[in-house]
Amino acid sequence: MTDNYLVKTVAGTCVGFSFILVGNAITQSFMTVPALLIDFPKPGAPGHADRARLLGRQWPLCWTVGNQFFRPISTLGFIGYAYAGYAVYKDYKEHVGTRGDWRMFAVAAILHLTTIVHSAVNMQPLNDKLEALAGRTSDKELGNAEAIARKWASWNRLRLVTPFIAGSLALFQLAQ
Repeated sequence: MTDNYLVKTVAGTCVGFSFILVGNAITQSFMTVPALLIDFPKPGAPGHADRARLLGRQWPLCWTVGNQFFRPISTLGFIGYAYAGYAVYKDYKEHVGTRGDWRMFAVAAILHLTTIVHSAVNMQPLNDKLEALAGRTSDKELGNAEAIARKWASWNRLRLVTPFIAGSLALFQLAQ
């Protein structure tokens, strides 16, 4: 690993970002969504439409934090890992035999980029569908409320795995 303290600081901060993202994904997938779906009535049952609309009103409170806090740290993690990878690569080329594998940081950056793209392409449409349950949707969509929320939680697991692997690779690299 490079002896550059700036690179170590940036990479270490990104490791922290990665594990914060992991904690958030665990909380959302295994606590928040299940709590919102406790005793969710079956489609067509009395109270189902009201409960689905309540889910739609509650959902913006869940994903607003992700958009305002976790999106920037995921982006900063990507930029930081890319910087660390570049700096270690540059150091390696200038000082042949230098310890450190820049590819670990490059993979970590790609994993963070994957998380960002997945969030935009796959998760945002589900967020929109869940928020629409509050009042701008048909009865058919209300019937799919629980399935949409469960799909969201399932897809959110990717946002648990990719930062975990990224943070683990970078931490391994920093420990060398």
